[in-house]
This record gives sequence, structure tokens and C-alpha cells, in this order.
Amino acid sequence: MSRRSLALVLAVLLPLGLGLVAATSDGPVPVPPTFAALGEPTLPFVPKQGFLSATWFCAGAPVADGGNGGDVIVVNPSEGPLAGTYTVFSDTDGTSPVVGSFEVPARGTWSLAMEEVQTATAFMSAMVEISGGGGYVEQRADHEDGAAVSPCSNSTSDVWHFADGYTLNDSVESLVITNPYPDDAIIDIQAFRPGANGSFESPSLQGVAVRGQSVLVIDSQTQRLPKEESVLALSVVARSGRVVVARSQRYVVERVGFTNTLGSPSVSPEWYFAAGENSDDIYFERYTIFNPGDADVTVSATVLGVNADDPEFVNVREDFVEAGSVVTFTMSDWERLPTGAHHLEFSTESGDGVVIERALTRRAGDSGFVTTVTFGAPQSFGGFYRWSMAVGTDLAVDGVLVVANRDGFDGTVTVKALGPGGEVEIPGLEAVPLPAGGSVSIAIPQLEAALGVPLVVESTNRIVVERAVPRSTELNGRSASLALPG
Repeated sequence: MSRRSLALVLAVLLPLGLGLVAATSDGPVPVPPTFAALGEPTLPFVPKQGFLSATWFCAGAPVADGGNGGDVIVVNPSEGPLAGTYTVFSDTDGTSPVVGSFEVPARGTWSLAMEEVQTATAFMSAMVEISGGGGYVEQRADHEDGAAVSPCSNSTSDVWHFADGYTLNDSVESLVITNPYPDDAIIDIQAFRPGANGSFESPSLQGVAVRGQSVLVIDSQTQRLPKEESVLALSVVARSGRVVVARSQRYVVERVGFTNTLGSPSVSPEWYFAAGENSDDIYFERYTIFNPGDADVTVSATVLGVNADDPEFVNVREDFVEAGSVVTFTMSDWERLPTGAHHLEFSTESGDGVVIERALTRRAGDSGFVTTVTFGAPQSFGGFYRWSMAVGTDLAVDGVLVVANRDGFDGTVTVKALGPGGEVEIPGLEAVPLPAGGSVSIAIPQLEAALGVPLVVESTNRIVVERAVPRSTELNGRSASLALPG
């Protein structure tokens, strides 16, 4: 793929010879090819346009420190086959990227085990290019502390943000930076703690070179990222080039578990979180607001979907977040919060953008507690009625999907499984009631057609969908992530 086509990433070319013609008295006239762009980078979504090609960039999977590699999963929901190429990058000096081709049958999936085609010291990542567009791509990172699922990115970016890093008690936070282009990229990394004068820069994190077509890992084990931080927000800014940045996080002691997720390549004035709960099973539900901008902001958080019979309960709070600072709160700080499920919406009064993540530490059977950290859905995702995911669940368990209703009226939710016959409604999940402004937790039944297959969630209302799939068949607890809108 040429440098120009990579830079455009998901450009649209309306091809000749595919029925795109204009009728005249002299017969059909081919429509000239046209290019268009997706706009500013954002969190991953399923594109709807008719792309000539689509490129996806996956977060990267660990092969050391408990990592067992990972899989890239391509879903083809269309009625015809999809073909494309993959490129797997390594963090090992002198190791060239491995390029191969693939084909996905109609209404099928294709999976690539990255460690079977590439060697790496600590991490490897992948780029997937789909000819003719269509389809969507996710990654599963395997680890001894459980698998973590992450949608792959629609594009590279020159800026990436994270709000909720954690390096206490020998927990290891790793920034996984992929440069898919031939030329080197130069990046700066800025770190932010809560409180006054919380931002700081280390000379070792400025002007860092990321070799072309390679992976660079910067972690808290090597002292390049600060240690013993309970809240650590990070911004990665490229002086030159464009990259893909993910955070791989291994928790020990107070927090336990493994997360592996893309950063956010943009800020947003609004964020929506579907999965919240006030119960004995929840040890910790924390929201971290990071303001990487130049202007101070006031952020309003609104709790929705609760039983508000208590006249003294106030469902809105405000936090003042200075430019270049971090503010965090837990739901245990929220006075008189009703018991049960809830979901949250955040907005800034000024319309300036921030970045928000939720850390949720939940009981995992008899093995203690497991932490997941997820971004919410940004403002641009707030109007979707359909959400998709390449990775569903292999086990029939409760609460695999949490769906929040963004509208003030009742609706229904339908969950479908993708198989050889197309999208098929899952028995019992054809029209799940969705209360006005509320949320619903959905279990996937013990049906062969519903397990281990891509899932689609559709609603009569605007919704936000999170999934919480089992970490593995041997480990209790969940791996959580936002589904793909579209």
C-alpha cells in the first residue's frame, strides 16, 4: 500500500464498472472516481460508506510478562466474500513486518493468530486492509490474567489520550505505540496527576523516535513511566508522523486483572457510560476526567436509570477541571446513590472537550475482585441505534451486554447473531424491554448459534452498548469494552 493511501486511511473511491452510472440519451456515462475522508479520528466505529478499501489498526498484544499473543478477528456481514491483506509489526529491532493475504466468506469471520506469523520481544500489533471496504475488525489479547478484547482503530492519529493509568503496588502500565508507515515518527509523552501542578514531563519521554513499521513499548517497569501512581493520565503527541497508541495494563494487589485497549485520539464535550452498579458486588467504580486542553472546564455528571424515590438524592454533580489537569471521583462519593444499576452521562458547560474513563472493580466469584477500565462513548456516538462486535462470548453467562437507553421513552432491544444465514435474532432476545432513560443487562443463552459468534444489538431507541465477556474458561471475572457503533 502506498504512503499516500495509508495516510488517507479510510478514503472512499467510488469505482467504475459497479453500476455507478448516469443515464443520458446517448447511454450510460461512468461517474468519475471521487475521494472522501472520515473526518477527525475518533474511537472505533463501523463505517457505512461504500469504501474501495478500509484500513484497521489493532492495539497490539503482549508476548511477554504473562502475555500469550493475540488474535485479530475480521467479520464479513455482507453476502459476498471479502479479501484483503494483513501486516504484523514487531517490537524487536531488525525484525521486518510480515505481510499476508486473507479471504473472509460471506457472513463469516477470519482470525489471525499474530504469534504464529511474527516474532517479538514483548509486543506485536497488526494492520488489516480490506479490499472493497465492508467488514469490521477487533483484537483479542491473550494473557495469563485473562483475555482482553478491543476494537481496532479506523485510523492513525498524531494525538492519543488516556485518563486512568495505574502503577501502584507493582502494577505495570505499558504504552504500546505502533508506527505503520515507512518513515520514523517522533513523539512526546506528557503525564498528569490529580491536584495542583499535576502535570510533569520527563526528558526521556520527549522526542522519542518510533521506527517505521514497528512497535515501541514504554512502560512503568523500566522507570520511563512514573511508578506508584494511583491515577496517571497520559497524552502522546507526535511531532512528526502518525501512530496508533494503546495501553496494556496489568494490575496486582488492590486492583487485579489485565486490560488492553486503544487510547482516544480525540477529546469530546460529552461522554456516555452504560454499565454502572451500586451493589455488594462492586468494590470500586471510579470516573477519571482528564482535560488535556488549554481552557479550564466545568464537567457535569448525571446519573440516569436509578430509582429516585429518595427526595434528597441529587443525580447531578459538577467538577471543575483546570487545563492540563485530572479530576477523579468514585460512586461511593455520591450521596444517597440508589442501589442497583445506573448509567452516566457527562458534558462540559463550555463545549470544550475532555477525556473520561471508568475503572470498575467487580467481585469475581471466590477469587476476589477484577478491574476493568473502559472509555465511554463520545458525543459522536450518541445517536446510534445499532452496535456490532466481532467477539461475543464463548460461555452462556449473565450480563454479557449492558444497553443504556439515551431517550426519555420506553423501547426495545434485539440481539442478533451473525451466521451463514445472515443476522438471526437470538431466541428470547427478539424484543427485550428497555425502560425510558434506563438500562438493561442481557445474558446470552446456551445456544450453539449464539456462542462464539459476532453479535449485533439493535434498538428502537438511541443506545450505548458495553460488553463484559468472560476473561477465559478458567478465570472468573470479565473483560469489558465498548461495542462498535454502526
